[in-house]
Amino acid sequence: MKRAISVVLFALLLVSVANAAAKKPQHQRRPAKLSSAPLASPQAAPNYEYFSILNGTPMGLYLHHDTEVGTGNPIDVYMFAIELQVMNSDGNLEPEGLIIDNFYTAKPQQPLQAMNPYNAHDCRIWNGIVLDEIKNQPIQSPTWSYVQFNVAQGARVVQTNEDGQVWWSDDIECWGSKDRFPPF
Repeated sequence: MKRAISVVLFALLLVSVANAAAKKPQHQRRPAKLSSAPLASPQAAPNYEYFSILNGTPMGLYLHHDTEVGTGNPIDVYMFAIELQVMNSDGNLEPEGLIIDNFYTAKPQQPLQAMNPYNAHDCRIWNGIVLDEIKNQPIQSPTWSYVQFNVAQGARVVQTNEDGQVWWSDDIECWGSKDRFPPF
C-alpha cells in the first residue's frame, strides 16, 4: 500500500514538474526583415506626432556591423531585445513570453536635422540604467523598472545585407522608468 502511494505521489510530482516547465519565449522582429514594397527614393522624415510604443523589460542590446544593400556602405546596427511584461498588475514580473527584437542604426541618417542625433546612444544608456535597477531591486517589490521603445509613425528604414530592414535612429527613441519612490 505504501509503495502504491509513493508511486502515485512520484507520478504527481513528475506531472507537476512537466506542467511547470517554462515555455521558450518567442521572438518577433521589428521592423519586418524584408519589405513587401520596394524602397522608394529618399523617404520624408516622419512628423513625430504619433509613435508606436513598446514597454517591457530589456533583455539585451547587441551591436552588429553590417553594410547597406546596393552601396556596400558600412552601417552599425543595434538589436534591442525587449520582453513584454504585464503592466499595472500585482507587481510580480509576469512575462508574456514574447521578446521583441528592435533593429535600428547606431547613427542617424541626417545628424544635422535630427531632433535628437543621440537616440541610439540614449537607448544604450537606458538599457544599462534599467538593468542595474532591476538587478538591485528587492525580489518582492510591488513595482519594477522598464524601458519604453518608441518608433515614429512612418519611420524611415534602410535595407542591410545581414540584418535586413532596420530603422534609422533619427526615428526611434527610448525612455526608461526607474522606481525611486515607494508605492502608495
